[in-house]
Amino acid sequence: MAKKGQNLNTLPGGKLNNLLNQNFDKFKNFQSSKKFYLVLLIVGILLLAIYKKSWFVAAIVDSMPITNLELQMKLNDQYRAPILDQLITRKIILNEASKNNVIPNPQEVDSKLAELEASVGGKDTFNTILTQQGQTRSGIKERITIQLALTKLYDKEATVSTEEVAKFIKENSAVLQSTDSAKQQQEAYDLLKQQKISEIFNQKFQELRQKAKIVIF
Repeated sequence: MAKKGQNLNTLPGGKLNNLLNQNFDKFKNFQSSKKFYLVLLIVGILLLAIYKKSWFVAAIVDSMPITNLELQMKLNDQYRAPILDQLITRKIILNEASKNNVIPNPQEVDSKLAELEASVGGKDTFNTILTQQGQTRSGIKERITIQLALTKLYDKEATVSTEEVAKFIKENSAVLQSTDSAKQQQEAYDLLKQQKISEIFNQKFQELRQKAKIVIF
């Protein structure tokens, strides 16, 4: 039983334990203070700066860093408007596809991607072409998603006649990849179909953009 007047928070056992108690109390007080969280924040930032340097520094030239903030500001100045316009267009298309329940699913996108890979000789060749052109698979998948959405939206309106196919083959046979007659007809049909879908979208896009609630900051 503790003696009368003894501090219950003080460990028995002499001066050493009392000293530990005092330091522990100070640590508890420090832990509950704003300084403790400030120190934690500083330590966290230092650790990130050491182990995640690429989050802060884009490059170092003659010991002088080029920060990611500098890079982002430069990119924002030069490319903000066109890239933002592309993103707005993409959002408008996907919103319209969503309203009409024709959003392409991942399996459809992967299937189309596989077709593209097969058309150039396989996945490895396709990846090499992407690297040479400075493109990525994720970027190609985004483009496929948009193209499939447009096809689903306007496929019925984009009609192609046999006469148009025959005329296209006659005038553009040199640019067709297929040499077989039936495959040439299918290739020409697909090209004309996509061309007409793009034309229909371009005609309707301004109306869709005006209807959309767009706020640019």
